[in-house]
Amino acid sequence: MSDLVVGPLSAFASSASWRPQPDDPRLATVNARLLLHRSAVLSDSSDDPILRAAAVSRLGQRNTKLLKAVATRRAAAMRALGNVRTLVLRIEGAVVTGTGAGAIRDVGIELHGTYGWPILPGSSLKGVAREYARQIGTPHTEIFGSAPEEEPQLPGSVTFFDALPSAAGVEVAVHTMTPHTRGYRSAVDASQGPVAPGEHVSPIPISFLVAAGGSFVAHLSGPPGDVEIAAGLLGDAVDDLGVGAKTAAGYGYLREQS
Repeated sequence: MSDLVVGPLSAFASSASWRPQPDDPRLATVNARLLLHRSAVLSDSSDDPILRAAAVSRLGQRNTKLLKAVATRRAAAMRALGNVRTLVLRIEGAVVTGTGAGAIRDVGIELHGTYGWPILPGSSLKGVAREYARQIGTPHTEIFGSAPEEEPQLPGSVTFFDALPSAAGVEVAVHTMTPHTRGYRSAVDASQGPVAPGEHVSPIPISFLVAAGGSFVAHLSGPPGDVEIAAGLLGDAVDDLGVGAKTAAGYGYLREQS
């Protein structure tokens, strides 16, 4: 039954019912982007084997030596830039980022292009900090720049870098949502319109990955005064508004560690 799983995952899985083992040394160095986006289960429409492997491998973060080396290198690069503020953001509620990013498989987490680790995109961090500033009545255009639809287009003074996992990494888990009225919320046949909800409609479980615990490390660079203001806004924003998708359901909340 080895033909049921193809791509990078086929090196680990003998069938779609395969269960990954945490002590499998091959999973310690697997690249999560390749595992997720270049594997397929031919015998089943479910991605469960692929998501299970991603969770057990912690999206490649079982290579703790590499995690620490990257954290050290990033810190050295930030010191070389100067005027950098570092925030350690501890996950309070499971984080979902990168949904709808356009990849072949919508896994729920934005992944680093080289390492395949979960990240918080700098654009998302900047966006939530800008929105928080707007809501409290201090838009700080000089820090964030002009909004996308505004003219003229002006850059902001502060750069928001992608937040990487801390040297200890972040936990990865598989969560499932089960819509009961999918036909009502999105028409299957556009010509007939939405399908009325009813108890006869079968629920459709949808599994996705989340960053479930641990901490991300974010860096902001720019003029010292502006960076301090932006860091304060970001710390409050991820705690009050959350970042990523499904914040209304309790996902995406983080708290700055002192």
